[in-house]
Amino acid sequence: MFGETSPKGSACVLIEKEDDRFTVSGKACRGTIDASFASRGLDTPEAAIKASVVWADLLDIPLIYVRD
Repeated sequence: MFGETSPKGSACVLIEKEDDRFTVSGKACRGTIDASFASRGLDTPEAAIKASVVWADLLDIPLIYVRD
């Protein structure tokens, strides 16, 4: 899911373009909370960014990566 440019073991969110859709996936490790999510695909880059920011803010994730 996360490639060479995203840190392994760190909390982050990744936006990727796949054909005509954008996928958002994330991981967070905070003490007793381990959380992850993956969207089914979003139609616009704006929707992908909005979903990423909401999830990152909710879990205090400092990094959002974009991969084309």
